[in-house]
Amino acid sequence: MGRFSSIAISALLLSPVLGQTESPAAVPVKKNPKRGLVSTPNEFFPRDDFIWSDPSSPLSWYWNFAPDVTEAYANFSQSEFEFVPSMWGAYTPNGTDTYFLGNLTEKFSKRKPSHVLTFNLPDQSFEYGGSEMTPEIAARTWVNNILPLREEHGIKVGFPTVSDPRGGWVDPFLKNCSKMNDGHGCEFDFVPLHSFGGFGTLKDNIGKWQSKFPEKPLWVTEYGFHDQNEAETQKFFNESLKYLEEHQAVARYSWFGAFRKTKSNVGEEMAMLDQRGNLTDIGNWYLDRAAALRTPEGVLAAACTLENPCGGSGAAGRASYGGVAGIVIGLFQLGITFWM
Repeated sequence: MGRFSSIAISALLLSPVLGQTESPAAVPVKKNPKRGLVSTPNEFFPRDDFIWSDPSSPLSWYWNFAPDVTEAYANFSQSEFEFVPSMWGAYTPNGTDTYFLGNLTEKFSKRKPSHVLTFNLPDQSFEYGGSEMTPEIAARTWVNNILPLREEHGIKVGFPTVSDPRGGWVDPFLKNCSKMNDGHGCEFDFVPLHSFGGFGTLKDNIGKWQSKFPEKPLWVTEYGFHDQNEAETQKFFNESLKYLEEHQAVARYSWFGAFRKTKSNVGEEMAMLDQRGNLTDIGNWYLDRAAALRTPEGVLAAACTLENPCGGSGAAGRASYGGVAGIVIGLFQLGITFWM
Protein backbone atom coordinates (compact mmCIF):
# COMPACT_ATOMS: atom_id res chain seq x y z
CA MET A 1 0.00 0.00 0.00
CA GLY A 2 2.79 2.39 0.91
CA ARG A 3 4.70 1.72 -2.32
CA PHE A 4 1.59 2.10 -4.49
CA SER A 5 0.62 5.32 -2.77
CA SER A 6 4.05 6.81 -3.35
CA ILE A 7 3.98 5.91 -7.05
CA ALA A 8 0.49 7.33 -7.40
CA ILE A 9 1.53 10.55 -5.69
CA SER A 10 4.57 10.83 -7.99
CA ALA A 11 2.32 10.43 -11.02
CA LEU A 12 0.07 13.20 -9.75
CA LEU A 13 3.04 15.50 -9.22
CA LEU A 14 4.06 14.98 -12.83
CA SER A 15 0.57 15.62 -14.23
CA PRO A 16 0.10 18.54 -16.67
CA VAL A 17 -2.21 20.42 -14.29
CA LEU A 18 0.12 20.48 -11.33
CA GLY A 19 3.10 20.99 -13.63
CA GLN A 20 1.89 24.54 -14.24
CA THR A 21 3.72 25.59 -11.10
CA GLU A 22 7.03 25.06 -12.91
CA SER A 23 8.50 27.72 -15.19
CA PRO A 24 7.69 26.87 -18.81
CA ALA A 25 10.49 26.23 -21.28
CA ALA A 26 11.65 29.31 -23.12
CA VAL A 27 9.71 29.77 -26.34
CA PRO A 28 11.11 32.14 -28.98
CA VAL A 29 8.94 35.20 -29.40
CA LYS A 30 8.72 38.04 -31.86
CA LYS A 31 11.12 40.78 -30.87
CA ASN A 32 9.84 44.26 -30.08
CA PRO A 33 11.78 46.67 -32.35
CA LYS A 34 11.34 49.51 -29.86
CA ARG A 35 12.14 47.84 -26.56
CA GLY A 36 15.76 47.52 -25.50
CA LEU A 37 18.11 46.99 -22.60
CA VAL A 38 20.43 49.27 -20.66
CA SER A 39 23.00 46.56 -19.96
CA THR A 40 24.65 46.94 -16.54
CA PRO A 41 26.53 43.67 -15.91
CA ASN A 42 27.06 42.52 -12.33
CA GLU A 43 30.40 40.77 -11.92
CA PHE A 44 29.17 38.98 -8.80
CA PHE A 45 26.06 37.55 -10.51
CA PRO A 46 27.00 37.07 -14.18
CA ARG A 47 24.07 34.74 -14.82
CA ASP A 48 21.70 37.68 -14.37
CA ASP A 49 22.75 38.99 -17.79
CA PHE A 50 21.29 35.97 -19.58
CA ILE A 51 17.77 36.75 -18.34
CA TRP A 52 17.47 39.55 -20.88
CA SER A 53 18.69 37.53 -23.88
CA ASP A 54 16.52 34.48 -23.22
CA PRO A 55 14.67 33.30 -26.38
CA SER A 56 11.38 34.29 -24.74
CA SER A 57 12.57 37.87 -24.25
CA PRO A 58 11.03 40.53 -26.54
CA LEU A 59 14.08 42.80 -26.21
CA SER A 60 15.65 43.46 -29.60
CA TRP A 61 18.63 45.69 -28.83
CA TYR A 62 20.93 46.86 -26.04
CA TRP A 63 23.56 49.39 -25.14
CA ASN A 64 26.01 49.53 -22.23
CA PHE A 65 27.68 52.98 -22.20
CA ALA A 66 30.70 51.48 -23.99
CA PRO A 67 32.07 50.73 -27.48
CA ASP A 68 32.39 46.98 -26.80
CA VAL A 69 29.71 44.32 -26.40
CA THR A 70 28.56 42.96 -23.07
CA GLU A 71 30.45 39.68 -22.65
CA ALA A 72 27.29 37.62 -22.08
CA TYR A 73 25.98 38.64 -25.52
CA ALA A 74 29.24 38.37 -27.47
CA ASN A 75 28.03 35.39 -29.49
CA PHE A 76 24.79 37.00 -30.61
CA SER A 77 24.68 38.43 -34.10
CA GLN A 78 23.35 41.92 -34.69
CA SER A 79 20.13 40.45 -36.07
CA GLU A 80 19.66 38.28 -32.97
CA PHE A 81 20.34 40.92 -30.31
CA GLU A 82 21.49 44.23 -31.72
CA PHE A 83 24.34 45.96 -29.93
CA VAL A 84 24.49 49.75 -30.14
CA PRO A 85 28.01 51.00 -29.29
CA SER A 86 28.38 54.22 -27.37
CA MET A 87 31.09 56.88 -27.29
CA TRP A 88 30.51 58.01 -23.72
CA GLY A 89 32.83 61.02 -23.92
CA ALA A 90 36.16 62.32 -25.18
CA TYR A 91 39.22 60.10 -24.81
CA THR A 92 41.61 63.05 -24.77
CA PRO A 93 41.16 66.51 -23.21
CA ASN A 94 41.15 68.36 -26.54
CA GLY A 95 39.19 65.82 -28.62
CA THR A 96 41.81 65.41 -31.34
CA ASP A 97 42.17 61.62 -31.11
CA THR A 98 40.39 59.03 -33.28
CA TYR A 99 40.46 56.16 -30.79
CA PHE A 100 36.73 55.41 -30.85
CA LEU A 101 36.65 55.44 -34.66
CA GLY A 102 39.62 53.11 -34.92
CA ASN A 103 38.40 50.76 -32.21
CA LEU A 104 35.02 50.38 -33.91
CA THR A 105 36.14 50.07 -37.54
CA GLU A 106 38.77 47.43 -36.84
CA LYS A 107 35.97 45.13 -35.64
CA PHE A 108 33.71 45.60 -38.67
CA SER A 109 34.71 42.22 -40.10
CA LYS A 110 33.17 40.55 -37.06
CA ARG A 111 30.43 43.01 -36.13
CA LYS A 112 29.35 46.18 -37.89
CA PRO A 113 26.76 48.20 -36.00
CA SER A 114 23.93 49.97 -37.77
CA HIS A 115 23.61 52.66 -35.06
CA VAL A 116 25.94 54.43 -32.66
CA LEU A 117 25.19 56.47 -29.54
CA THR A 118 27.35 59.46 -28.67
CA PHE A 119 28.35 61.61 -25.70
CA ASN A 120 26.50 60.85 -22.46
CA LEU A 121 25.29 64.09 -20.84
CA PRO A 122 28.18 66.27 -22.11
CA ASP A 123 26.51 69.28 -20.49
CA GLN A 124 26.80 67.69 -17.02
CA SER A 125 29.83 67.30 -14.77
CA PHE A 126 31.52 63.99 -13.98
CA GLU A 127 30.16 64.30 -10.46
CA TYR A 128 26.60 63.95 -11.75
CA GLY A 129 27.30 61.20 -14.27
CA GLY A 130 28.01 63.44 -17.24
CA SER A 131 30.90 63.34 -19.70
CA GLU A 132 31.63 67.03 -19.05
CA MET A 133 32.50 68.25 -22.56
CA THR A 134 32.48 71.82 -23.78
CA PRO A 135 30.59 72.36 -27.05
CA GLU A 136 33.90 73.01 -28.80
CA ILE A 137 35.62 69.83 -27.61
CA ALA A 138 32.49 67.82 -28.32
CA ALA A 139 32.33 69.18 -31.88
CA ARG A 140 36.00 68.36 -32.52
CA THR A 141 35.56 64.86 -31.10
CA TRP A 142 32.50 64.37 -33.28
CA VAL A 143 34.26 65.49 -36.47
CA ASN A 144 37.19 63.16 -35.78
CA ASN A 145 35.26 60.07 -34.66
CA ILE A 146 31.54 60.19 -35.43
CA LEU A 147 31.38 62.01 -38.74
CA PRO A 148 33.43 59.36 -40.62
CA LEU A 149 31.20 56.59 -39.30
CA ARG A 150 28.18 58.26 -40.86
CA GLU A 151 29.69 59.59 -44.09
CA GLU A 152 32.12 56.80 -44.92
CA HIS A 153 30.50 53.73 -43.37
CA GLY A 154 26.78 54.50 -43.50
CA ILE A 155 26.20 54.10 -39.77
CA LYS A 156 23.30 56.03 -38.24
CA VAL A 157 24.48 58.22 -35.40
CA GLY A 158 22.68 59.68 -32.43
CA PHE A 159 22.87 63.27 -31.30
CA PRO A 160 24.70 63.75 -27.98
CA THR A 161 22.44 62.84 -25.05
CA VAL A 162 22.00 66.30 -23.56
CA SER A 163 19.93 66.90 -20.45
CA ASP A 164 17.94 69.83 -21.89
CA PRO A 165 17.82 71.27 -25.43
CA ARG A 166 17.23 74.72 -23.93
CA GLY A 167 20.17 74.63 -21.53
CA GLY A 168 22.69 76.52 -23.64
CA TRP A 169 24.80 73.58 -24.88
CA VAL A 170 23.07 72.38 -28.05
CA ASP A 171 23.27 75.49 -30.25
CA PRO A 172 26.96 76.24 -29.49
CA PHE A 173 27.75 72.60 -30.28
CA LEU A 174 26.03 72.85 -33.65
CA LYS A 175 27.79 76.15 -34.44
CA ASN A 176 31.18 74.68 -33.62
CA CYS A 177 30.38 71.67 -35.79
CA SER A 178 29.54 73.92 -38.71
CA LYS A 179 32.77 75.86 -38.24
CA MET A 180 34.92 72.69 -38.11
CA ASN A 181 33.15 70.87 -40.93
CA ASP A 182 33.21 73.46 -43.70
CA GLY A 183 29.73 74.70 -42.94
CA HIS A 184 28.10 71.27 -43.13
CA GLY A 185 27.61 70.91 -39.40
CA CYS A 186 27.35 67.61 -37.55
CA GLU A 187 24.63 65.60 -39.25
CA PHE A 188 22.82 63.03 -37.11
CA ASP A 189 19.99 60.54 -37.53
CA PHE A 190 18.20 60.25 -34.20
CA VAL A 191 17.99 61.98 -30.82
CA PRO A 192 18.59 60.03 -27.59
CA LEU A 193 17.33 61.36 -24.28
CA HIS A 194 17.11 60.42 -20.62
CA SER A 195 14.10 61.01 -18.40
CA PHE A 196 13.89 60.47 -14.65
CA GLY A 197 10.79 61.71 -12.91
CA GLY A 198 7.03 61.33 -13.12
CA PHE A 199 4.88 60.75 -16.17
CA GLY A 200 4.54 64.49 -16.75
CA THR A 201 8.32 64.82 -16.79
CA LEU A 202 8.63 62.09 -19.39
CA LYS A 203 6.06 63.71 -21.67
CA ASP A 204 7.68 67.11 -21.19
CA ASN A 205 11.17 65.81 -22.04
CA ILE A 206 9.93 64.07 -25.16
CA GLY A 207 8.00 67.18 -26.17
CA LYS A 208 11.04 69.44 -25.78
CA TRP A 209 13.25 67.31 -27.99
CA GLN A 210 10.49 66.74 -30.51
CA SER A 211 10.08 70.51 -30.80
CA LYS A 212 13.83 71.04 -31.16
CA PHE A 213 14.31 68.40 -33.85
CA PRO A 214 10.82 67.62 -35.23
CA GLU A 215 12.06 65.49 -38.11
CA LYS A 216 14.23 63.17 -36.06
CA PRO A 217 13.15 59.95 -34.30
CA LEU A 218 13.67 59.86 -30.54
CA TRP A 219 15.37 57.19 -28.45
CA VAL A 220 14.57 57.21 -24.73
CA THR A 221 17.74 55.38 -23.72
CA GLU A 222 17.27 55.71 -19.93
CA TYR A 223 14.05 56.39 -18.08
CA GLY A 224 12.18 55.69 -14.88
CA PHE A 225 10.61 57.25 -11.80
CA HIS A 226 13.38 57.07 -9.24
CA ASP A 227 13.19 56.76 -5.45
CA GLN A 228 9.46 56.06 -5.30
CA ASN A 229 7.46 53.40 -3.49
CA GLU A 230 6.31 50.26 -5.27
CA ALA A 231 2.81 51.52 -6.12
CA GLU A 232 4.00 54.79 -7.63
CA THR A 233 6.82 53.12 -9.56
CA GLN A 234 4.54 50.45 -11.01
CA LYS A 235 1.90 53.01 -11.93
CA PHE A 236 4.49 55.07 -13.77
CA PHE A 237 5.91 51.98 -15.47
CA ASN A 238 2.59 50.90 -16.90
CA GLU A 239 1.58 54.40 -18.02
CA SER A 240 4.96 55.13 -19.58
CA LEU A 241 5.30 51.77 -21.34
CA LYS A 242 1.97 52.24 -23.11
CA TYR A 243 2.83 55.85 -23.93
CA LEU A 244 6.23 55.00 -25.42
CA GLU A 245 4.86 52.10 -27.43
CA GLU A 246 2.16 54.29 -28.97
CA HIS A 247 4.20 57.48 -29.48
CA GLN A 248 5.06 57.73 -33.17
CA ALA A 249 8.14 59.89 -32.62
CA VAL A 250 9.69 57.40 -30.20
CA ALA A 251 11.66 54.81 -32.15
CA ARG A 252 13.28 53.03 -29.20
CA TYR A 253 13.28 53.01 -25.41
CA SER A 254 15.04 51.20 -22.56
CA TRP A 255 14.01 51.13 -18.91
CA PHE A 256 16.89 51.75 -16.51
CA GLY A 257 16.67 48.82 -14.14
CA ALA A 258 18.44 45.65 -15.36
CA PHE A 259 20.01 45.05 -11.97
CA ARG A 260 19.19 43.73 -8.50
CA LYS A 261 17.48 45.86 -5.90
CA THR A 262 20.65 45.77 -3.81
CA LYS A 263 22.64 47.39 -6.65
CA SER A 264 20.18 50.13 -7.59
CA ASN A 265 21.23 53.77 -7.39
CA VAL A 266 17.75 54.98 -8.39
CA GLY A 267 15.71 53.34 -5.66
CA GLU A 268 14.93 49.66 -5.15
CA GLU A 269 11.58 49.71 -6.94
CA MET A 270 13.03 50.56 -10.36
CA ALA A 271 15.15 47.41 -10.29
CA MET A 272 13.91 44.58 -12.51
CA LEU A 273 15.52 41.92 -10.30
CA ASP A 274 15.00 41.32 -6.61
CA GLN A 275 17.76 40.62 -4.10
CA ARG A 276 17.99 36.98 -5.21
CA GLY A 277 18.01 37.65 -8.93
CA ASN A 278 14.33 36.83 -9.57
CA LEU A 279 12.38 39.10 -11.88
CA THR A 280 10.32 41.71 -10.06
CA ASP A 281 6.83 42.58 -11.28
CA ILE A 282 8.32 45.34 -13.44
CA GLY A 283 10.97 42.95 -14.73
CA ASN A 284 8.29 40.44 -15.72
CA TRP A 285 6.15 43.10 -17.37
CA TYR A 286 9.09 44.49 -19.30
CA LEU A 287 9.61 41.00 -20.72
CA ASP A 288 5.88 40.74 -21.55
CA ARG A 289 5.21 38.27 -18.77
CA ALA A 290 2.72 38.38 -15.94
CA ALA A 291 3.83 39.34 -12.47
CA ALA A 292 5.22 36.48 -10.42
CA LEU A 293 3.33 35.06 -7.47
CA ARG A 294 5.65 35.10 -4.47
CA THR A 295 5.08 32.53 -1.77
CA PRO A 296 7.16 31.35 1.22
CA GLU A 297 8.18 28.36 -0.92
CA GLY A 298 9.55 30.52 -3.74
CA VAL A 299 8.53 32.32 -6.92
CA LEU A 300 5.95 30.76 -9.21
CA ALA A 301 5.57 32.01 -12.79
CA ALA A 302 2.05 33.20 -13.58
CA ALA A 303 0.50 32.77 -17.00
CA CYS A 304 -0.53 35.65 -19.26
CA THR A 305 -4.24 35.60 -20.11
CA LEU A 306 -6.79 37.96 -21.61
CA GLU A 307 -8.16 38.54 -18.12
CA ASN A 308 -4.70 39.03 -16.62
CA PRO A 309 -2.51 40.41 -19.43
CA CYS A 310 1.21 40.80 -19.15
CA GLY A 311 2.24 44.37 -18.48
CA GLY A 312 -0.99 45.13 -16.68
CA SER A 313 -1.40 46.58 -13.21
CA GLY A 314 -0.09 44.76 -10.17
CA ALA A 315 -3.47 43.16 -9.53
CA ALA A 316 -4.20 42.32 -13.15
CA GLY A 317 -0.73 40.91 -13.67
CA ARG A 318 -0.99 38.34 -10.91
CA ALA A 319 -2.47 34.88 -11.56
CA SER A 320 -3.11 32.92 -8.38
CA TYR A 321 -1.39 29.57 -8.26
CA GLY A 322 -1.32 29.37 -4.47
CA GLY A 323 -3.93 26.61 -4.44
CA VAL A 324 -1.96 24.47 -6.86
CA ALA A 325 1.24 25.02 -4.91
CA GLY A 326 -0.58 23.95 -1.75
CA ILE A 327 -1.83 20.77 -3.42
CA VAL A 328 1.67 19.88 -4.61
CA ILE A 329 3.20 20.42 -1.18
CA GLY A 330 0.35 18.57 0.55
CA LEU A 331 0.54 15.57 -1.78
CA PHE A 332 4.28 15.42 -1.42
CA GLN A 333 3.97 15.31 2.35
CA LEU A 334 1.18 12.73 2.06
CA GLY A 335 3.40 10.52 -0.11
CA ILE A 336 6.11 10.54 2.49
CA THR A 337 3.57 9.57 5.19
CA PHE A 338 2.19 6.69 3.13
CA TRP A 339 5.64 5.42 2.30
CA MET A 340 6.60 5.40 5.95
